[in-house]
Amino acid sequence: MKLINTLVIVLLFIGTCNATSQGFGDGGTLSGNFQIDAQTYNADSVIGAPKVDEQILSNAYLNLMYRNADFEIGFRYENYMNPLLGYDPRFQGQGIAYRYIRYNTEMLDITAGDFYEQFGSGLIFRAYEERSLGFDNAVDGVRVKFRPIEGVEFTGLLGKQRLFWNKGAGIVRGANLNIDINEMVEELLPDDLSVRLGGSLVSRFQNDNDPFLRLPENVLAYSGRLSVSSMSFMFDAEYSYKYNDPSSTNKLNYNPGQGLLLTGSVFGDGFGFSLNTHWIDNMDFRGDRTARSNELLINFIPPLTKQHGYALSAFYPYASQPNGEAGLQAEFTYKIPRNTFLGGKYGTTLDVNFSLVNSIDSTRIDKYTYDAPFLGIGDRTFFRDINFDIAHRWSEDFKTNLNIVSLIYDKDVMENEGAPKYGKVSANIIILDMTYNMNETNAIRMELQHMSSSQDSAFFEPDNVNGDWFHVLFEYTVAPNWFFTVYDQYNYGNEFEDKRIHYLNGSVAYLTGATRIQVGFGRQRGGIICVGGVCRAVPASNGLFLSLATSF
Repeated sequence: MKLINTLVIVLLFIGTCNATSQGFGDGGTLSGNFQIDAQTYNADSVIGAPKVDEQILSNAYLNLMYRNADFEIGFRYENYMNPLLGYDPRFQGQGIAYRYIRYNTEMLDITAGDFYEQFGSGLIFRAYEERSLGFDNAVDGVRVKFRPIEGVEFTGLLGKQRLFWNKGAGIVRGANLNIDINEMVEELLPDDLSVRLGGSLVSRFQNDNDPFLRLPENVLAYSGRLSVSSMSFMFDAEYSYKYNDPSSTNKLNYNPGQGLLLTGSVFGDGFGFSLNTHWIDNMDFRGDRTARSNELLINFIPPLTKQHGYALSAFYPYASQPNGEAGLQAEFTYKIPRNTFLGGKYGTTLDVNFSLVNSIDSTRIDKYTYDAPFLGIGDRTFFRDINFDIAHRWSEDFKTNLNIVSLIYDKDVMENEGAPKYGKVSANIIILDMTYNMNETNAIRMELQHMSSSQDSAFFEPDNVNGDWFHVLFEYTVAPNWFFTVYDQYNYGNEFEDKRIHYLNGSVAYLTGATRIQVGFGRQRGGIICVGGVCRAVPASNGLFLSLATSF
């Protein structure tokens, strides 16, 4: 590892000097980006914000990439001094967390070092970074992509996954084949029809050191997929199978895993409809059988729920349940034509979305096995979301967006591993987003959000999230550079009167070219944030925060 780190830095330095002395046209190109997020922390017992000894915490990242002809080298420096609250404290420290050397031609693509990759939808393999979650399962090893003919690509990889500043115990091996029928045989299909096929194999090796159980050292997973699309429809299907893999997250269960993902959509002039469904059973797959939380995930379960963008509609996000879930999502979008009664002068866009996720049908056989009929659906509702979005422009200067959400959230499943404590939350949310353009450069925007919620279990202890909420936001924009924002979230309907708290926050952002700077101050409520069904807890905080991001 140290050898690759040193080699990458030396080559990057040489390449930079070459680019500087000869000009980027002759000496290659150097690019990169930098980001830092820092925050001060004031103890606030009212909202449960803890005392932070350092008073200031920060996360910083620097990416540098040098490209010349078919070669590319790069690295990412990370600094957590110390990591922001809500990020795993094991990130503490600094150093080169990601580095690679790559050779890429039309036929051959070779990477040594760290890399990200995804096979199909990710059901058996996805290596990626999601910085907002503190998630990074990059593979450190070797990856080879081979394209012998047009429309055929083979990928092989071998390595270990990132675990904070170390590597996971397991060795991950993978192979993937993508075939594009249209590119391989140009005249076989009509011009407006596209057909793609794919298949993947992934295995993990980890020594069995358990004194009581016989654990499989090599765990294999495979998948096959089909994609068909045209100018008016799209259909994707993927099936995956994983051999038995007793682990901490499935409570040492010896059942195999299966997954089926079906996605279909049709679209035309002014409308679109999509229907997505999947059935997942025991598909938690990791680089270490003892890993928990978001550590060393090998695969990814594509979410079937809408990722809301407003504060209150995103209050109860869904986290995918790889050990067992059956769900569907349907969405219909329609653009009401202009100059009609409902469309008005500028037209109206209507979006209706429905998602439902249930348990799978399963019966316990003994401590280590259960029976789960393929595609069987259980009675327990994990999550249900019905939402309507109506976007309308009333004039050249004024537009609105109305969002209505009704959801059910099984808090025991999402936040307590299924053990009874909180029960289910039922929430109804209404949001009105209004924007008025004062002139070509000045605009004001206001959000009015309200959530009424109830919980079907008794409250055992006070908390800062239950009950009804009101959220109001004002934003003033001076295009293209300045953004001024202030908002207040008020938990006025909390079951406990002393927890009916205002969360007031204000910020200023400046944008110029590829650089964005934001400074803010105030209270931030604790909760859970999710991206793509992967989540992390965010503690409450009170203080000044700074964010700087730039690319070059």
